[in-house]
Amino acid sequence: MGTVRILTVCGSLGEASANRSLLDVVSRVLAQHDVHITDDTLLGTLPPMRSELVDAAGDAVTSFRRQIAEADGVIIAAPEYAGSLAGTVKNALDWVVGTGELYGKPIGILSAGTTGGPFARQVLARTLVWQGATIVAQLGVSAPRTKSDADGAISDEATIAALDSFADSVLRALRATADERATASERVVASLGVRRHLDEQLIALSGGFD
Repeated sequence: MGTVRILTVCGSLGEASANRSLLDVVSRVLAQHDVHITDDTLLGTLPPMRSELVDAAGDAVTSFRRQIAEADGVIIAAPEYAGSLAGTVKNALDWVVGTGELYGKPIGILSAGTTGGPFARQVLARTLVWQGATIVAQLGVSAPRTKSDADGAISDEATIAALDSFADSVLRALRATADERATASERVVASLGVRRHLDEQLIALSGGFD
């Protein structure tokens, strides 16, 4: 495999955020392995998703889709709001449902928040799985302010080690075979309580088939 290209997407639109700080650490680790990082700057410019405009969505959506398509893998750091995934992230992912850029794409999921964003990570995983993405790593960081310095950068050694391990998992997955990635993804998705297959989702919702 040649140069690995990873797109990083921060769901917090502010210049300073805990989720951005997680991506900063991960990006530094990956850069040490000669990974080319593209940091998304389009999330806040995407219009509300309208299904009738999927094929004529405008320049921002077209560029966002292209970023995903050109990357070997994507890392998304998503905040949790009101017990769910931040709306900006869900809106962005809705724009690629009909065009398929996420299908088969290796994805790493991060979330920083009071309790580590468990609901954000679960909803994000479910959304990605239903689009055919391959989730290869996930990590939640709780109480990030207690693990950061005065400038908001992650300084806690244990958290930095966990982020290092996360980055390593993403990199190993990108260099693995498709079958190996699929096996790893099954474990990651299960750890978030998300089923990969539609029939399993239906069984869980209906209580089984007659």
